[in-house]
Amino acid sequence: MDTSSVPLPEARLSSSEPIRVSVPPAPPLTEEELIRRFNQLLREHARLRAREPGEPVELGDDVQLDIIGYANEKLIPFSIRGELWMELAPQDELPGFAETLAGSAVGDCVGIELVLPDTYPVKSLRGVRARFMVDLMAAREVVLPDPESEEFLRQLGRGSTLPEVMNALGQELLQEHEDARWLDAQNRVLDVLASRLEVKLPESLIDEEIRRRWEASEGPTVREKNFSPAETHEALQAWRTDPATRAEVERRLRVSMALKAVAERDGLRLEHNEVFGVLEKYMEAYGLKASEVREALATPETAAPLRNLAWHLRTVEHVMEQAEIHFEGGDA
Repeated sequence: MDTSSVPLPEARLSSSEPIRVSVPPAPPLTEEELIRRFNQLLREHARLRAREPGEPVELGDDVQLDIIGYANEKLIPFSIRGELWMELAPQDELPGFAETLAGSAVGDCVGIELVLPDTYPVKSLRGVRARFMVDLMAAREVVLPDPESEEFLRQLGRGSTLPEVMNALGQELLQEHEDARWLDAQNRVLDVLASRLEVKLPESLIDEEIRRRWEASEGPTVREKNFSPAETHEALQAWRTDPATRAEVERRLRVSMALKAVAERDGLRLEHNEVFGVLEKYMEAYGLKASEVREALATPETAAPLRNLAWHLRTVEHVMEQAEIHFEGGDA
């Protein structure tokens, strides 16, 4: 996590005792989860046709949107999205959004009014009437394959009949549940490690990291839409004053600093010729290719972030190797 513009406070760990955590069992596989994964594969193998400017969109299309939301005459936190591709389908979080947009034409600017549900992520806005300004930038008609056709099932490479495919998908999802338990274990270990950090983080450090995140997410759209300085400040402040965002950023900062303290305490080293080997184990998870990583490591500007990532991953491995993890319902 890059916080170079704000000085980091000195910190030390309160304990070097082994970290012990327990991880609950994985949730059972549900039929809804299985159907959702199968439908995802249907869409991945669909035939796409770009809709022309002025052509109406329909539910089930893929649409590209610029979105800005307002409630109580203020910007809705985290509502500014630019060039967002999504399936035009009903959403629990924004009831009526997709249904209202259906029938609009590519190139239209549409105003959508709705009442935010009781499950909306921002608690203070639940039950509030909101208005979203939506630019419909592009759309693709999605023609799904026959889910029982031999050609489609063969393309999936998971069996020749629908029952065989569904059984294979079930096994994949169960494995993903188990993989998620390991990630849960890692997060629990890092939370304990962060709690041992003897330091109070300055608010300016948290503010700066939130600004970096906002710049990478909403910043480009705000500039493209020519927001006024007051609106730009309002958009950034919505992130900075959100309690959940501040808590998550503080957690990540504390984890990063705690890992640094562990590395210094235990004398960890990562030589330049070891960086690729560390990254190689995580390339699939990060969507990286070996050739791209080698090329990036050969260029100073792009090598530094990858070395930082490798250093982080290696230190996390070191911490996990020392932790005592009990998987409930399984072996320690």
